[in-house]
Formats: sequence, C-alpha cells, structure tokens
Amino acid sequence: MSRFFVGAWASRLRCRQRRTVSRSCLVVLLCSLAAANTQAGSDPPATLAYSNHVDATSTETAPPLTMEEAARLAAVDQPLLTGRRAKIQAEEQQAVAAAQLPDPQLSGGLKELPIDTPEAFSTRRDNFTEFTIGLSQEFPRAEKRRLQGARKQLDADADRAALDNEQRMVRRDASLAWLDLYETVQGLKLTQRLADEATLQVQSLEKDYSNGKASQADWFAAKTDAGLAADKAHDWLHHELRMREGLARWIGDDARRAVAESLTMPDTLSPLPGLIAGADHHPVIGNLDKQIEASATEVALARQSYKPDYSVEVYYAYRRDFADFVGIQFKVGLPYFTKNRQDRGVAAALEQSHVSEDRKRDLLRELHTQISQDYVDRRHFQERVADFDASIIPDAQHRVDAALSAYQSGRGGFDAVLLARRSLLDVQLQRLALAVESARAQTRLDYWSASKTFSGESP
Repeated sequence: MSRFFVGAWASRLRCRQRRTVSRSCLVVLLCSLAAANTQAGSDPPATLAYSNHVDATSTETAPPLTMEEAARLAAVDQPLLTGRRAKIQAEEQQAVAAAQLPDPQLSGGLKELPIDTPEAFSTRRDNFTEFTIGLSQEFPRAEKRRLQGARKQLDADADRAALDNEQRMVRRDASLAWLDLYETVQGLKLTQRLADEATLQVQSLEKDYSNGKASQADWFAAKTDAGLAADKAHDWLHHELRMREGLARWIGDDARRAVAESLTMPDTLSPLPGLIAGADHHPVIGNLDKQIEASATEVALARQSYKPDYSVEVYYAYRRDFADFVGIQFKVGLPYFTKNRQDRGVAAALEQSHVSEDRKRDLLRELHTQISQDYVDRRHFQERVADFDASIIPDAQHRVDAALSAYQSGRGGFDAVLLARRSLLDVQLQRLALAVESARAQTRLDYWSASKTFSGESP
C-alpha cells in the first residue's frame, strides 16, 4: 500500500512538473508575441495562400514608398495633365489667330457676255464683254478683332486654372490611394498577428483536450475561431492587392514597392475661417472667374455687331479688241434690322454671364460646405486617435499584462490571456482606421488650400 501512495505521489509530481514546463513555454511564447506586436515595422508570417505575390512584385532595392512621394510621382508623365497643357498651348495659338484680319480673297470671271443678239456668246464682237480678276479684303473693326483674340486667350487662362486644379486632384487622389494601401498593409499585419494568437489558442486547447482538461466543443470552437481569423487576414490581403492596383493607376510599377510604416500628419490644424477664405482663391473658382470674364467679353462682342464692318475689292477687266478696265468697290454692312438679330445676341450673352455668376456663388457655397465637413472630420478623428493613444490602447495593454500575470501565478486561465491579446489587436485595428480617416480628411483639406504649393510643379 505504501508503494502505491509513493508511486501516485511521484506521478502527480511529474504531471505538475510537465504542466509547469508547459506553462513556462507558453509564457515565453506569449512574451515573444507581445514583443513582436510592439516592435515597429515587424512583418507578419507569410502563411496565406498567395501572400508571396506582394513580396514578389515589390521592388526590393527601392526605399519604402511614402505618401508624399506617391503624390509627387503621380504628377510625372500624367496623361491627364499633359493633355491639358497641350490644350492650353492650342488655345493660345488660336488667340493670336483670332485677332488677325481675315485672309484676302481672289476672284475671277467673265462679265457682260451677250446671249440673244448676233453677237451671242462671242467674246470679241461685243465691246462690253470682259474677263475680270480681282482681289478683295474684309476689314472687321479693330475692337472686334481684339475682343475675339481676348476671348480665346480667356479660354486658355481658364484651362490654366483647370490645370492647376487637376494637379491638385492628381495629388489628392494619389494620396488617398496610398492611404487605402497603407490601411490594408497595416491591417494585414495586425490581423495576421490575431490569426497567430488564435492558432496558439488551438494548440493550447488541443493539449488540454488530450489531457481531459478541455471539452471537445471548446477545442472545435477554438479551431473555428482560428479559421475565421485566418480568413479575415486573407480578406485583408485581397484588399491589399486591389489597393496596389488602384495606386498603380497613378504611379505605375512604383505601387509594387513596400509602403512606409509611418503616417506623418501635421500636428496643428489651420483655423477654419482661414481655410474657408482660401476657397475664394482656389483654382476651381479661378476657372469660373475666367468664364465670367469670357461671358463679359461675349457681351462686348455682341454689342460690336451693331457697328458695321466693311470690305474693299480691286479688280482688273480685260477685253480682247477693246480698252481694258480697272476698278475698286467698297462694301459696308447695314445692321438696321436689329430686333431679331443683334438685340437677341446681346440678350443671350447677358443671360450667359448671369449663369456664370450664379454658378460661382453656388460653387462657393459648395466649397465652404465641403471644407467645413472635412475640417469637422479631421478634428473628430484626430481627437478619437488621441483618446485611443491616451487611454484605450494602454488599458487594453494593461488587460493583457494582468491576464498574463494571473496566468503565470496560476490564478487565471490561458484563454483569458489570448482573449485579451485579441482584444488589444482589435483595438489597434480600430485605431488604424481612425488614423487613416484623419489623414484622408487632411488630404482633402490640403486640396482645398489655395496656398498649397508643390515642388517641381507649375500651376
């Protein structure tokens, strides 16, 4: 009997030693995972089916791609911008041509040919028959020609303002595409760590299940949870691949590069009244200002139609057997019936000018609203990120530390540690989404800022 108790005591001692060793190994593993979570820039294990695709397409020797570099690259060899520049040059050439005199006209013909006398269809018998050649020139009023050239030049100026706006749009859209990619890359890393935590829990419960300490239902529940975590990481990878293709629309193959880890944003936010006041000088408004000027020029051109133009023609008449002639004649327009022509043209030009002015007022209201909304978003998400950094994430980390300490002392279960770790990673994902939303709002505010200048770009 004594041998039985001694053997049982020895067996229980060996079991405790094995559990102690197992618990110590798990604690070491948890500490390693915690260190990996806090280490900046650490990459998740490549356990997904096609995660190596991103690594294979990224440029290994190139430095990480920042948002500012993506915005700069987007403006290089951009067809949208080069096409607009070509249009500006074409309109400037047209402005010069529109201010010139019309081309002279050369005329020729046969005059005074008889058809019903004995001299019918003879160019010799009738002394009135003559061959003529002439040169004529129209002379539109100088003010009208000046206004026509100015009208075309205003089109070029409006397109120059549109080019400035498109440069800002390209930078904004490329920056937003980079932020989409940044969020998916960081989300994939955090979610992969969550999947690692779930896998660790399955391994722990598998041992407990084999030792009779956990139920089969708990083990299958942990396996289901691990599968869902892996599926979520797979979904993040899918979004990353899509976002890279979206960024490639703006910067080409540079979208395959690794994304910078840091997300730098200005610490201070410009006052809202200054941002709204700057909207009055935004290129979108500048484009409308040029359209308003063009409408005023159209009104002036319509008023010029009340003043007649004139033309001059010089000709020479040849007669075979008789004396030759030379002549000169003048033509002057007679704008006497103006009710349904000139008056209508002036009225249409005036209404068109009112359309441009009303469009400007409406667009200013729209810009002010969008700037105010982006400003509210920027402050809102910035404040929420600050709350996460100040209390929510530290509290989640303290929960992990407390659960780990309880587990090490034997007062808590391993499931509580893993649950706390998953909760921390979920909080980090929420903080990532808020930080990216704050950056998106700031990017839109930078687009609205009329004083924003970009190196290497001309307005």
